[in-house]
Amino acid sequence: MNDHTVNEHRRPTSHDVARLAGVSRSAVSRCFTPGASIADETRAKIMTAAAELGYRTNALARNLKSQQSQLVAILASRLDTPFRARQVKYLSRALIAQGFRPLLLTAERSDDLEPLLSSMLDYNLAGMIVTSDTPPTAVIEECKRLRVPLVLINRNPEPNGGDRIELDTTAAAEVVFDILYQAGARRFAVLRPEDRTYTVMGRVHAFDALVRAKGMTCHQLPCDSQSYGAGRDAMRQYADILQTCDGLFATSDLLACGALDGLRLDLNMQVPKDIHVVGFDDIEQASWASYDLSTVRQDPEKQAGTAVEVMLYRLQMPDAPTLLKHPPLKPILRGTTGKPDFT
Repeated sequence: MNDHTVNEHRRPTSHDVARLAGVSRSAVSRCFTPGASIADETRAKIMTAAAELGYRTNALARNLKSQQSQLVAILASRLDTPFRARQVKYLSRALIAQGFRPLLLTAERSDDLEPLLSSMLDYNLAGMIVTSDTPPTAVIEECKRLRVPLVLINRNPEPNGGDRIELDTTAAAEVVFDILYQAGARRFAVLRPEDRTYTVMGRVHAFDALVRAKGMTCHQLPCDSQSYGAGRDAMRQYADILQTCDGLFATSDLLACGALDGLRLDLNMQVPKDIHVVGFDDIEQASWASYDLSTVRQDPEKQAGTAVEVMLYRLQMPDAPTLLKHPPLKPILRGTTGKPDFT
């Protein structure tokens, strides 16, 4: 057997590369360290040997030893919902474009957050982006101590709790109201999911307050969750109330899709003739011909880009005041409101 042959069942090491290239192990280390000084001829020998052996560096180990890291943790929940899935996709793309390595963490319960996030801080993270529940105070304080940028997307604000990318719920309520009002609605209802999240509940309360401030009726209709099934079930549960309404705000597009099927198939109501319906998020399904749903778009791609920009700013300016960014909103007019002339 050749002296340079590596057991096919063992992962090649830097020692194997050094032996095959005829150089020291420290030379191999310098070759794979960005910015380190090494002769071109030596680098060529090492890269040739590494390719022959199938050697790859252990980026995680390098992160742990180094004062700099490329790992960014993304904490998310509800990945089965279309908007959250797109949000995570665009966050990953934006991070990779800036040379970072995204690390996806999922937590469906608040109790899971603190141990999960605390353990991630052991990996010398470059940053942390949270789209799930707001991190516990202990984690926020640890991020500050370690100078790990923390960016919260549509999370409940805490004092000095990190930079925030946050939906302006008052502006959102105004956009939804204008769509429904210009479509002719004057008697309103809003779906209120019981799995309460910060921005969804913010939309409910802001819309309800705006309608009542204008001297009109607004019924809050509790439903189990933000799912399609919850939207459809709510239409059957509140059939009597809905017969008296001509404008419905379903606080997410999945709820709206369920509500539309419930209105049409279970209550035999015509949309938009009997009632106008508006959703929120502009997921792909909203544009499907069977739904043709009027909605409000919060662009997950722009949102992700802003989050990464804020993280980069915090890396450069760790002691700067906390940032708050409101992503733009855009009304999307489709058949469920009769496509009024909205400007």
